[in-house]
Amino acid sequence: MCSTIVAAGLQDYYRFRSGLAETPSAGSEDFDMYNQPEIWPLFSVQDAGLWESRLSVGGMHCAACSWLIEKQLESIAGVESAAVNFQRGLLTIAWDSQRVKPGSFFHAISALGYSVAPWSASTSERLVQRQVDSLLGRIGVAGIGMMQVGMVAIGLYVGDFEDMSAQVRDLLRYFSLAVATPVLLYSAQPFFSGAVRDIKNRAPGMDVPVSLALLSAYVASVVATVGQHQHVYFDTISMFTFFLLLGRYLQLLAQRRQFGSGALMPVTARALVSSSPECSEWRAATQLQPGDVVIVNPGETIPVDGSVVHGQSSVDESAFTGEFKPRPVARGDNVVAGTQNIDGRLQVALTVTAAGFKLQHIERLIERALQSKPAVAQLADKIASRFVVFVLLASAASYLFWLFQAPEKAFFTALAVLVVSCPCALSLATPATFTAAVNGLRKRGIVVSDALVLERMSAVTHAIFDKTGTLTQGEPSIECVDLLGDGHAESSLLAVAATLEQFSSHPIARAFCHINTQLEASNVRVVSGEGISANIEGAFWRIGSWDFCTENSEACNSLAAVNQSQQEHDALDKSNAADSSVANRMLVYLCKETELVARLRLTDAPREDAHRVVRSFAAAGIQIQILSGDRQAHVASLAQSLDIKMFKGGCTAAGKMQHVKSLQSKGAVVMMVGDGVNDAPVLASADVSVAMIQSSDLTRSQASVCLTSDKLASLLQLPTAARRAKVILRQNFSWALAYNLLALPMAAAGLVPPYLAAIGMSASSLLVVLNAARASGADYSKAATAEPGVTSLVQQGVRAVG
Repeated sequence: MCSTIVAAGLQDYYRFRSGLAETPSAGSEDFDMYNQPEIWPLFSVQDAGLWESRLSVGGMHCAACSWLIEKQLESIAGVESAAVNFQRGLLTIAWDSQRVKPGSFFHAISALGYSVAPWSASTSERLVQRQVDSLLGRIGVAGIGMMQVGMVAIGLYVGDFEDMSAQVRDLLRYFSLAVATPVLLYSAQPFFSGAVRDIKNRAPGMDVPVSLALLSAYVASVVATVGQHQHVYFDTISMFTFFLLLGRYLQLLAQRRQFGSGALMPVTARALVSSSPECSEWRAATQLQPGDVVIVNPGETIPVDGSVVHGQSSVDESAFTGEFKPRPVARGDNVVAGTQNIDGRLQVALTVTAAGFKLQHIERLIERALQSKPAVAQLADKIASRFVVFVLLASAASYLFWLFQAPEKAFFTALAVLVVSCPCALSLATPATFTAAVNGLRKRGIVVSDALVLERMSAVTHAIFDKTGTLTQGEPSIECVDLLGDGHAESSLLAVAATLEQFSSHPIARAFCHINTQLEASNVRVVSGEGISANIEGAFWRIGSWDFCTENSEACNSLAAVNQSQQEHDALDKSNAADSSVANRMLVYLCKETELVARLRLTDAPREDAHRVVRSFAAAGIQIQILSGDRQAHVASLAQSLDIKMFKGGCTAAGKMQHVKSLQSKGAVVMMVGDGVNDAPVLASADVSVAMIQSSDLTRSQASVCLTSDKLASLLQLPTAARRAKVILRQNFSWALAYNLLALPMAAAGLVPPYLAAIGMSASSLLVVLNAARASGADYSKAATAEPGVTSLVQQGVRAVG
């Protein structure tokens, strides 16, 4: 079935279908279809010689399920690693195509009793929805059974004190048996199937003690009914099943909140097939190639990453940057898939294929983050994997103890012990909290690719920044215009300069991009590294370097201005200039005919929020440094303006990495913030690495944190998020440990009736999941926007975590 759909080009079927179809057969040939290499890119990417596949797994109920799947897959030759994110139902596998084929993964997972399909956010959500729908029916049957058997149980309890006749008692018991049987066989079926799977794979999870408790109560009740013994437990069976299913249902609803980003990406696009906007056709976004042009109408979601070639509009990028204010776009501006076109019709030319879309890259980074397991999570998984065996032994010990002390309490006590404990809460504490925190940061323009960053932020002692593009704007801007001649307005000269610079590809030309000009240029001549000349409105204009613009300086009628400019030009050329404000400037000259009419001072100005970021981290006790490949004088100028004491210019990539390693060898924990290709090695070496929005692909791939907003101040949200996540994690662990340490002894002491044990077990996991969700709803943005309190916020965030 899969090969037929893919071969027909109908793979979007998997996106549009509202439910899982019945497969033609359960034979091995179904999964063998995924062994075809042309299908692999649908759910896999290739990196460093290995394939990385993402699969949606359904039917997992606790951490033991995740552990079982990981261990089973890692035992397959050719599988380098397997990691399951229980919250999202996502399995990530790294494998060698020379030694193993993907069909083996599907077979192995299916053999364990879990459903599996190629991953997408919508597919995973539908698997969860399928479980939710199934649970609703089972909960309904269990709820009705609980009410009916509960009413009968009241009559039986009253009858014990009112001398109820044996005939009436037997009638009520057989009625309870008739009602409880479908509850056990239908509603409790997920527990039994899970227990069989766990026993078969020798990895007992919580389904084992639950199933044992239900079967024991049912068998004991049937024996008591037929043999007319004293006690039956049909009401306990129904309540057990109802409350346990209800807890699982609520947990699935909370889990379903993790699937939201997939809706951002349209699966089709209106592609332009000729120069006329009316000639277009709908195509799958995955089939579009760079250079294809798509039409995006007002109110539609932009389906591709590309450049605007026609039209102007405003684009809502809040899903990426956290910035609520729409960004104006026009011809030449870049837009990304998943953003919202607000009020104008756009034509967008693709710059990358669907696999390279920014949204896809963000998704991969987040998935990488959610696969990472801190030491505390690994410890919790080890405890949980052994806890079930301990529960079984504790239940048996409780039964034997009470059998000799108070036989009438032995059975109820053993049931309570089997059900009341909840190692799932312990295992869920870390992944649920970190998942929520990572998703919360993403909504605010910070993409965390390694959840361990939330732990490491507590120990950061040094924050090292690159200069250009990190602490500065990364491109020149016009600081001021010095008029050297008479009769020219500044605005008219800037229009001429912008007209000339539009023919240049030099980075300096970007300083003039924001200037609107309607002037026409002819006889344009571009001299590489020197300047540009052209005829504009009947006059000959030049813009560029000092030498380029003063070739005929003897004919200039502004000799005094020329001499003054010559002196400043010479001062600029000295790398060790005493005046660092001059050293950080670039001078561009504008000449009309033989008259030098203007000198434009350009500078790579510090970011508006750079002072605030540096001041806040410094106030939190973190040492701030600058490492840059730029000239020492330029770095010194910026360091002086930002009050940074430690700085170094002229650094190579190896030099930066050596500096960081030297600090680490002395016990420092380093956070590195950069954007250039030469920053990639040092980012990989740092304990916490941050890449700016304009960073290269290589740089982003080495960073553990990527900013999707152009605001450096958004970085201040990271310590706040780490502090909140750690507080919530501590709460979850405290609750999970306290609950199990208190509930198990109380149940063994006979103080917890079975129905309260079932409620307690369900509530324990649910409370952990709901509390963890608070990590995504925290208002971290206060740390980046509130000027008066930003220092204290960061200081609390960094120090409180430690």
